[in-house]
Amino acid sequence: MSNRQFLHTGLVDTSTVLKDTGDELILLQEQLANLVKETNQFTYIITHDLQAPLRMVTGFLELLERRYADKLDAGAKQYIEYSVKGANRMKSLIFDLLEYSRLSSVKHEFDVVDMREVLEEVIGKLSVDISSSGADVIIGALPGVWADRKMMVQLLTHLLDNAIKFRSADRPVIHIDAARQNHQWQISISDNGIGIDPAFHERIFDIFKQLHPEEAGYKGTGTGLTVCKKIAELHDGRIDVFSEAGRGSMFVVSIPEKI
Repeated sequence: MSNRQFLHTGLVDTSTVLKDTGDELILLQEQLANLVKETNQFTYIITHDLQAPLRMVTGFLELLERRYADKLDAGAKQYIEYSVKGANRMKSLIFDLLEYSRLSSVKHEFDVVDMREVLEEVIGKLSVDISSSGADVIIGALPGVWADRKMMVQLLTHLLDNAIKFRSADRPVIHIDAARQNHQWQISISDNGIGIDPAFHERIFDIFKQLHPEEAGYKGTGTGLTVCKKIAELHDGRIDVFSEAGRGSMFVVSIPEKI
């Protein structure tokens, strides 16, 4: 017989049933939290330990190419090139997976973060790409938000990098601004790039999902927006995309105000 049936028959005290249900829910939440923690730790260990043998493989392939360059025919050199390219691709995947797993496995330090200072740091990191693309980055009023500063740097780095990477034939124009609405700060990053078909708006946040192949000149592993989504969620917020193919994109990150 269910708890609800017991309540109707009056065979048990309702307060006892509610307490037992609440205790079970708390226990399940604790078990889930422990499972998530163990999974993140496992992912971190695996990805970290995979880097050493991968570096060895890449190193020996490059050594083989240098030492026996005059003895290898065109086919053998091509095989080595493909192998090195594949190893480097795997290295990038492991690095990005490690970045993602760290979001939930390390302790975060929340404080009031000046988003303008964060953006200035990000622009410094991406200065070469900004300069080479001729991008015009227009900065609006940015607030101080209750957040983890390192995660905010990650967030804006990925979003600004994407705005530069997925540019159209026109000169990139990127607007970064913020607005306060319903006790939230909404930080927006908009561009005039190639845009995203609405059919793929949900898919782009899935890990390792790429809409554009490397062969088309778009480098990456498909984890950037997944990281952005995770960061927003860790701040009890969300990230939304507004875009159409060929008409640019706007990403809006909503972060609650500290109450």
